[in-house]
Amino acid sequence: MRIDSSLNVFLCGILLLTTTACSSVFRVDPNDPLEVDEEVEAERDPFKGIMYYRGPVVSNTADDGGDAPEVEDIALHARTEQNRPTRYFLRVTDYYEGDWRGFDQAFDLAGEKFHALAVHHKVDCTLFCGYDEMLDIELSRKYLDDHAHTGITMRLYGPSSAASAPFTLPAGYIQGFLKGSYSD
Repeated sequence: MRIDSSLNVFLCGILLLTTTACSSVFRVDPNDPLEVDEEVEAERDPFKGIMYYRGPVVSNTADDGGDAPEVEDIALHARTEQNRPTRYFLRVTDYYEGDWRGFDQAFDLAGEKFHALAVHHKVDCTLFCGYDEMLDIELSRKYLDDHAHTGITMRLYGPSSAASAPFTLPAGYIQGFLKGSYSD
């Protein structure tokens, strides 16, 4: 039995569309340490002697009904240099419209304060201004170990007291990342 080329192209197109439409089904479950562990990427820079670990990016949905900007994506990453302790970072990406909030710090539920370093900032002012920001929050290994069974909930703040909606990195994600990063 021979399938003509137009039917073959049609079937391949259907398969491609089905795979693309279902790509969200294949996202990492941030509550499953095994899935997170499998998705941690390790990369070595032989020139600098640095090992980089990148956890999967997971989406965040705010659970408060306020108008505070919502952190859209969160992920852990780490870097290990020779003869130095591993440094861990929580990367958050958020988009909001209106006035620039200039987030530069984060607080967790216990009131602990963290510096938030802007690593990317994009402004789009076509009709209204929209801000796309990517921030890194440095966390210690001890802090991650202490929150490996409870998760981390934080909120970003700017100098004018502007605040983001709370965001949470689940305990399963932290456990999987720490297992996948094999450091310290």
